[in-house]
Amino acid sequence: MKKKTITHFGNCSDVGQVRSDNQDFLGKFPENGGDALSPKGQLFVVADGMGGHKAGREASELAVNTIGHAYYSAPTESIPESLQHAFQAANDKIHSQSATSAKYSGMGTTCTALVLKDDHAYIGHIGDSRVYRISKENIVQLTNDHSNVAEMQRRGMITKEEAKYHPERSLLYRALGSRAVAEIDIIDDIDLGADEYFLMCTDGLFNHVEDEEMKTVVLRNDPQKASEVLVELSNDRGGTDNITVQVVHVKSSDQNNK
Repeated sequence: MKKKTITHFGNCSDVGQVRSDNQDFLGKFPENGGDALSPKGQLFVVADGMGGHKAGREASELAVNTIGHAYYSAPTESIPESLQHAFQAANDKIHSQSATSAKYSGMGTTCTALVLKDDHAYIGHIGDSRVYRISKENIVQLTNDHSNVAEMQRRGMITKEEAKYHPERSLLYRALGSRAVAEIDIIDDIDLGADEYFLMCTDGLFNHVEDEEMKTVVLRNDPQKASEVLVELSNDRGGTDNITVQVVHVKSSDQNNK
């Protein structure tokens, strides 16, 4: 079985054109390591905080940093179980913080994590941030948005176009920290292809940029440049929310050695 190596990744986060502060947060772990062959691989996380200015920012930052630590320190070698452990640890901290004062009441965050290990990918997810898988052939959204409007679309009650402009499109039925126990989607053992990309983002991107446009930008640029171009494109179209993007390019190890 061929193993895969992360060849390049990039990211960008911006406040947008309307908001006064950036409540998004992102992380890559291990922070100083590039070895996807480590026991638990590499971890990428994006989060979009909710609540007051301070509460939303603290929720997203707390989620990313807690997951980055708790994932690797989880008492199991299982990647899906480690993701579940890490998300619940972050949920516990945010939920406890929300009870400490009125300014933190109702704080929460979306959170989406991607693990790459050997020739497999794994995802932990709650909320409406997204992971897309991109190849030369197509772009596929791997996560389901945990919003009422997205659920209406999945049930055929409204169209994709109607969902895009629905006034309640940002209302979530699942978020990290909103309840004592978090209900996390775990997508495990995704087989990797020989040469592909993963795009992670908050809703500030996909509210303004279409899937095929994301695919084109990612395939035409290196991951750091692609992240910056996508943020710029969203800002050019209004930038109505914070925008956060991470792009990871994965190739097979034997291909890299050619």
